[in-house]
Amino acid sequence: MDGHVAKNNESTFPSLVDLDDFLTKHNSNFIWLLVATILSCGWIIYLTYYNSRNIGLILTLIINRLYKDGYIHIGSFSFSVLSGKVMFRDVYYINQDMSIRIQDGFLIFRWWKMFNPKQKQHDPKAETRLYVTVNGFEFHVYNRTDLYARLQETFGLDPTLITPKKEDEKGREDRNKTLESVDIKAESADHTSSWRSLIPVIKVNISTGRLAFGNHYLPQTLCVNFEDAFLTYATKPPSSHLDQFMHIVKGSLENVRVMLVPSPRYLGMQNDE
Repeated sequence: MDGHVAKNNESTFPSLVDLDDFLTKHNSNFIWLLVATILSCGWIIYLTYYNSRNIGLILTLIINRLYKDGYIHIGSFSFSVLSGKVMFRDVYYINQDMSIRIQDGFLIFRWWKMFNPKQKQHDPKAETRLYVTVNGFEFHVYNRTDLYARLQETFGLDPTLITPKKEDEKGREDRNKTLESVDIKAESADHTSSWRSLIPVIKVNISTGRLAFGNHYLPQTLCVNFEDAFLTYATKPPSSHLDQFMHIVKGSLENVRVMLVPSPRYLGMQNDE
């Protein structure tokens, strides 16, 4: 009986010599071509459907390990160096005050454009190097814990919303000492030391966006919906010497709707008016 089982095992698992004889007898070039074709198809399928998702998972794990003040999720991530294009899908950022969600989008950085060191930092008519396109954008503000914590600190109340960390308290004390001993100066005239010289203008296109302000402690939530947004971000010189620069956002929105909708899970008193 044991001898019969040993013979079956030998017949099931051929030796290297038997495998070499089989390949020599049955045209090994065709077999290796078949194996290479199967592996190539598997690699193409992986790159097409799974590579960007795995990269997104790895980035999610790394970012959340380093960043502790919220949760960042990246569903898929891919990039192309030749075209300067970065694509992403199912991205959202959540913390105790707000949440940002993006269904999918991409950005294009035109790295092949020549950099002009004499380019003005605050030129709204400068050439655009960075394009951002987003589909399914949602921005929801549901709390202001930082503001409440500052009010509690201002009035000398015990912190109840956010427990201050020792590092934060030490950093706040050092920052206050620094502000007392440092003279505020205007922005340096060195144009090469700022990212605004490289990217003076950013164009953003948003398809289907939604802004919400409220939470379940309020009877109603303010919602702003729009279909398409074409925005251009730039900076300009400040009007005060205490500021570094001024932000400028120009654009247009299509099919804008502003509504007050009932907040879900609201358990307070209802207003019948």
